[in-house]
Amino acid sequence: MANLKIAATVLLSATLFLNSVAFAQQDVQEIIKKAVEAQGGKEALTKAQQYKRTSSGTIFFGQTQNFTDQLIVALPGKIKLDIKLDTKENLLMCLEGDMGWSIASGFPIDLSKEKIVELKEESYFLQVTNLVSLLEPSSKLTSLGESKLMNKPVLGFKVSLAGGPEVSLYFDKETNLLTKAERKGKQSGVEILKGVQYSDYQTFGAVKFATKETHFLGGNKFVENKNITYTILDKVDASVFKKPGK
Repeated sequence: MANLKIAATVLLSATLFLNSVAFAQQDVQEIIKKAVEAQGGKEALTKAQQYKRTSSGTIFFGQTQNFTDQLIVALPGKIKLDIKLDTKENLLMCLEGDMGWSIASGFPIDLSKEKIVELKEESYFLQVTNLVSLLEPSSKLTSLGESKLMNKPVLGFKVSLAGGPEVSLYFDKETNLLTKAERKGKQSGVEILKGVQYSDYQTFGAVKFATKETHFLGGNKFVENKNITYTILDKVDASVFKKPGK
């Protein structure tokens, strides 16, 4: 009789656990659907995987520097970042699939394997935070439940796309907009926790984007982008990502 009671207790616990997992997954799916709709809907966000973004901001690393930048993106796998520092320096990096290049001292050079890995991680991160891919059945989702960010309730979950690294996403419980995303990634060859906080959403075309981003490395403020503007592109010409001289 005692063995039967133990077996019944174990079975009940297992059933409750499986039910809680099922409800958690259902909750995550609802969060994603609401978040996609809050930012403009599936069709609009799918189109918004190709865009040009400009911003101004500050780098808080070593000597504080102000900058302006332009980012051109064609997901998945193509990004080009052009940063102009207030010291008159110009930093340009480009990723096209498994290849990458930069401009140093006016001359184009191939990126190191290490830097290509970092840029591919950034491209993957942009794909995750675009949200559309999270609707695919192949996306792996784990609920993080409810917590608070800046004294406001947020709903969170972890996601992995096609076996890629996990990214934790947090959404404002009231507006359903993405407020924070973080993951472990490489920075100068060292693995570190990278995070972004999103705020001041505005509408560009049919999509809502944050016009302010605060980036963190290991919990420390690294970069702040302000006055962000987006132009959604129907197509990005392949020549944009080609290394000069080729």
